[in-house]
Amino acid sequence: MEMTKTKILVLHTHIGYGIKMTAEAVAEKLQKSNKYEVRIEDVEDMEKGILTSIIQKTYFTIISRISNLWGFLYDSSLVLGLTMPLRKFIASFKSKHILQILRQFQPAVVISTQTIPSGIVAYLKSKGWYRGKLVIVFSDYHLQRFWLYQEADLYVCNIPEQMDELKKLGIPEEKMVLTGTIVRDKFFQRLSRDEARRNLGLLISMPVVLVTSGGNVRSSVKEIFLQLLRSPKNFQIAVVCGNNQALKQDLEKISSPDRHPVKLFGYIENMDVIMSAADVLVGKTGGPTMAEAVVKNLPMVLTDVRPGHELANLDYLVRHSIVQYARIPREAVFLVEEILANPARYQNQSALKKIVSPPGATDITTALQRLDPINQQLSVKNYQQI
Repeated sequence: MEMTKTKILVLHTHIGYGIKMTAEAVAEKLQKSNKYEVRIEDVEDMEKGILTSIIQKTYFTIISRISNLWGFLYDSSLVLGLTMPLRKFIASFKSKHILQILRQFQPAVVISTQTIPSGIVAYLKSKGWYRGKLVIVFSDYHLQRFWLYQEADLYVCNIPEQMDELKKLGIPEEKMVLTGTIVRDKFFQRLSRDEARRNLGLLISMPVVLVTSGGNVRSSVKEIFLQLLRSPKNFQIAVVCGNNQALKQDLEKISSPDRHPVKLFGYIENMDVIMSAADVLVGKTGGPTMAEAVVKNLPMVLTDVRPGHELANLDYLVRHSIVQYARIPREAVFLVEEILANPARYQNQSALKKIVSPPGATDITTALQRLDPINQQLSVKNYQQI
């Protein structure tokens, strides 16, 4: 007789590449364990509407145009004190469709990789409309109190320092676990550089500089591209433009010298292959991307880092010599040239143990066992009764 699997709902948003990738990595690990029935959902796709649109547009406007304001809002204790009590109230306006899914799927555990779904589920728990477990998974390399909810049953940490900060805030040890950054299995599969380049249509004989734009494409990507083309060194340039077709079309119009063959990619599903083909990555801070590159033993140059969560991540990564930081595009090119000339100098063998497999870490499947979730169907009120 087949044993009933514990149902787990994984929630994320698409505000950032890392948040979605973390959710997908968690879901993948749980599905492969064969212990759980897993469903993954994008909260923003379910809760489309004026409020969601306003939140998204406001966030991206602040990040791209007045990033110093975002840094102030992110770091300010005063702002934190004023906004934390409002989180669940705001979440209540976005909870209808999540409650529908809870009613239909009836998961024993909800795993959230971003504060918006965390707030929604925390609100539903506080009202008694969801009586299962709430697990919050971090994808950054610092801790922000805004991510924390008293309704959370377990915090899944990337780095030991997050555990230390949680303890300082009075969170019981039984409500936290260290897993390291959760990375999809395909990044651990060995693929030779030559084979990866062959698969991507890149030259085997020439180094590859990989430029990533991240989830929120920035004007700096074009400037970095132009500066790389001016380098007197010989290397290929591979740019991942994501869903920004305007950027891709803009870069296609730029002629490149013979010493810099160019390959432009749109949205991709094979970042593991592209990283295997590359000699160095140029991009912005993003928890999962940094961990994926570390798994691939790929040196990184970060630039155009904005105040707030990006700067906090950068501080940790630079402090532990996991990445190189360039303040301007020209400095990024200088560091790229240095890495290509002296690759061994920029290899950090301890990086894997810092952010992917820290001492004492466990896997997400084992981590969830401490919740002892009940395998029975959990009663969830019909959302129409709210």
